[in-house]
Amino acid sequence: MYKLINVTKIWISFLILPAIAYSDDLINATAISSPLLRPRSVRLPNATYPLHYHLHIKTNIDRDDFMYAGNVTIDVHVRESTDEIVLHSKELKNFTILVYDLGTGVSLNDVTYSYDVNNSFLIIHAHEYYQVFEAGFKYRLEILYDGIINEIFLGLYWLQYQTNENETVYQAATQFEPTGARLAFPCYDEPAFKANFSICLTHGNTYQAISNMPVRSIQPGTIDSQVTTCFYTTPPISTYLVAFAISNFGYITAEYRGLTQRLYTHASTINKGEKQLNASVHILAAMEDFLGLNYSLAKLDHIALNKKYGAAMENWGLIMYKESFLLYDDEADSQVKFKGFLTLAHEIAHQWFGNLVSPIWWTYAWLTEGFATYFSYIIIDMLHPEFQSMEYFLVEIAAKAYSYNEYSMRPHPMTYYVEHENDIPACVIKMFHHAFNQETFMQGINHYLIKHQYSVVNEYDLFESLQNAVSDESLVNKYNWTNSVSEILLSWSHNKWIPIVTVQRNYDANSITIRQQSKNIESIHYFWIPLNFASASDHNFERTTVDYFMPPVKEITLNATDLNIRLSNDDWLIVNKQQTGFYHVLYDDENLMKIVQALQENHLLIHELNRADIFQNIQPRIEHYDIQTAEVIFELLKYLHYEESLLVWNFATPIIDLLGRNLYGTATHEYYKKFIRYLVAPVYSRLFNKPIIDDDELTVMELTTQQSILSLACDYDLPEANQYTQRLAEDRIFRNVQVNSNSFMSDAVLCAGMRYLNDSQFDAILQVLSSSATQDYLLYAIPCTQNEKHMQKYLKYLISDDIININMNISDSLINIFYMFKSNMAARPIIWRFIEHHYKSLISAPFFLEMFNRLSEYVHTEHLKQYHDLHQQIAIALRDFDDMENKTLIAADSSRIGRKVKTTESFLQRFGTEIHEWLQHNQFPVFYASIAEKNNACKQRPRILRLASNLFKTLFHMILL
Repeated sequence: MYKLINVTKIWISFLILPAIAYSDDLINATAISSPLLRPRSVRLPNATYPLHYHLHIKTNIDRDDFMYAGNVTIDVHVRESTDEIVLHSKELKNFTILVYDLGTGVSLNDVTYSYDVNNSFLIIHAHEYYQVFEAGFKYRLEILYDGIINEIFLGLYWLQYQTNENETVYQAATQFEPTGARLAFPCYDEPAFKANFSICLTHGNTYQAISNMPVRSIQPGTIDSQVTTCFYTTPPISTYLVAFAISNFGYITAEYRGLTQRLYTHASTINKGEKQLNASVHILAAMEDFLGLNYSLAKLDHIALNKKYGAAMENWGLIMYKESFLLYDDEADSQVKFKGFLTLAHEIAHQWFGNLVSPIWWTYAWLTEGFATYFSYIIIDMLHPEFQSMEYFLVEIAAKAYSYNEYSMRPHPMTYYVEHENDIPACVIKMFHHAFNQETFMQGINHYLIKHQYSVVNEYDLFESLQNAVSDESLVNKYNWTNSVSEILLSWSHNKWIPIVTVQRNYDANSITIRQQSKNIESIHYFWIPLNFASASDHNFERTTVDYFMPPVKEITLNATDLNIRLSNDDWLIVNKQQTGFYHVLYDDENLMKIVQALQENHLLIHELNRADIFQNIQPRIEHYDIQTAEVIFELLKYLHYEESLLVWNFATPIIDLLGRNLYGTATHEYYKKFIRYLVAPVYSRLFNKPIIDDDELTVMELTTQQSILSLACDYDLPEANQYTQRLAEDRIFRNVQVNSNSFMSDAVLCAGMRYLNDSQFDAILQVLSSSATQDYLLYAIPCTQNEKHMQKYLKYLISDDIININMNISDSLINIFYMFKSNMAARPIIWRFIEHHYKSLISAPFFLEMFNRLSEYVHTEHLKQYHDLHQQIAIALRDFDDMENKTLIAADSSRIGRKVKTTESFLQRFGTEIHEWLQHNQFPVFYASIAEKNNACKQRPRILRLASNLFKTLFHMILL
């Protein structure tokens, strides 16, 4: 324990306004108006700054005691003369405070404190306000206090686990990000206030303590069976990264390049961490080599905690994980390993981005989260190319970022006060990693980390380092953008939208007009956009550095020779090679058709990522019917018959589904189904009609895409897919066939298997459902039937007395009906007729009116008369009920009626005839592998059951949102 020498302690009563009472334990005193009534920012003032903390916490967590005593000593430097020192403190009590001049050791006797409950400010000041703390002086605060180890997983909190003897064992751990440190000790709890920390923890001698730094000493405590563990002093560190844990855990150790890493967990799971510890050793070494800067502390610990929330926390030198992200068995599949490795890499990257160099405020959280996200994918791709992590980045991180638009819930710029939305920054970092040349970019990052290590930064510090790196390149005299790095990057970091780049070619003049606009059509913000080009005459897709920086203007026209690209009139042109740039690209229809023709002739000529990019960028054009002709879309789809890349199929299937929904119920739909069967048959055959492959070896992206292709094949009635899934469904339902003890039937496979059952099969499944409430998984599968008679029978079942047998009530049944309506387009007219016949018996059900109002959004114009007749009947029936408070029928003239199908109607009005004619003139034979190979998929590919994603259960729980 750190002790003060030759200093008389000053015992101070707690002064606080009665109107701002903190807790029953606090002593009310004479109100002091000035400290509490003065206007205050939520931010700490900058007049004082912490230099060093000595923190000593005494706990008895080993005795199931959740109280603790704390003593924190803070050395403070006064930058500007001030009348107060302001700290953060929350949920702490029983303060005793002393203050003295650090240079002379003289006590400050005229000091007291107040508490601002709204801002969690502990304010130290003179009894009568005056500038007691003089600029240039240093003072020492010693604060004794009491706290409670909480159960909210923030601050200092407790956890527990059960031993093999069924004994409950408690531990204590910390979670200080973003503002949890103030729950554990009084401090300057903002990231900019870095200081050194010397930490001591008193605890039971059967437990051990770990913290950011290695152990310096372990001394007997003042009480028998207790010891005090003290740690070496940290380098300057933000409070949110301070960490410690007290437990009876054991550990395993690995050492490489002179650095010791340990993994802590309780004894029964200690061996489950060996693979992750070994992975951590390699990841950290790879990160050091990639960044050109060694890890800066003497050790790195990892601890697996039985926590409920969060994957991991990157505390400097002590990373804390939710158990499932750090521990797994040898039999764990590739998806579990990938998730674990990616989490390790992300938290290890934070040891540089966030820990070594910290953001000055949460506004710049992207400087930590963006780099940790992007670089974690790069490192895992280097070490484990089998995971295809950069493809997963494109599918998961980039796809989410691209989806932000004016309808997003929380679009925001990169430089924004946000904690963990890191998809957009990661994509922007990836873009400039490629645009500036990868080697040049990393030189800038190395300069940034070295220059600002152990300090805090804002975005301009990063921009300056990247500018220095770019300025050293030979490009300086060649391009006019090389002196504008800050301006370029600011155009991205301060805009919450992403740009849409439209490429319009003038084939006579061999020129290109490039336009940019924001996804938000009202925005007038323009970007510096790094463009690169590939053409039929020059299709080097591997070089991803910028060819031309489009300045922040709405439109610019350039000759092909100005862009240094070879481009003849007959060539196709592709912008944004390998989708490294973070923007949408739209082409004029003639150029897009040239790309389509190239794909049909030899799709491998165009990079896989750009093939995927074409589908990703064309989807919103279809959604908003922003295309001149539908022909180019269907010609693009046609080449998919030869496409084997699951990445491309991942982006193509949403377009197929979108068009299918728009065409459903029209005379064109059968033609469309036949066309899709032609497209999907080869890839389905390749995936499912072959000798068994262990799904454990498939990547996450491969698994999810295979599930999409299986569902697609079934949705469009590929016979072999329907036969396959029906057999699997029967095995699961009637014979309880499991692939192995760790496998279960995918809801998607079950759904597909229900589409075309005969009457006896369907009746038998209803009987299985009725026999036990444990068969509720069938509630997500039965609604997928395409048989009208089966739909009617199921709907009647849902309002019968039989639902009691499966622990359902009428409200549950209505939710199931609504789920069926949304997930099965064939069921919609049957459900409307069902409501017409049964609304009188359903109208009093709690969910009926809400369901009817929601269904009203799907009424097509041609059915409005029937809808209004039903609406009027329901309105009349409602008059007989007196207890319909807070239940309102949608107005008959509401704008909500039919709004979900207006886009479909507009699409069909514009393109319906053209699509019908195209499909009539483009009929393709479908070779069914099941005919030639006797449907071997049913026998040779049972492990497809591993595709279970609970997609339909998720939708079911979300339909009311």
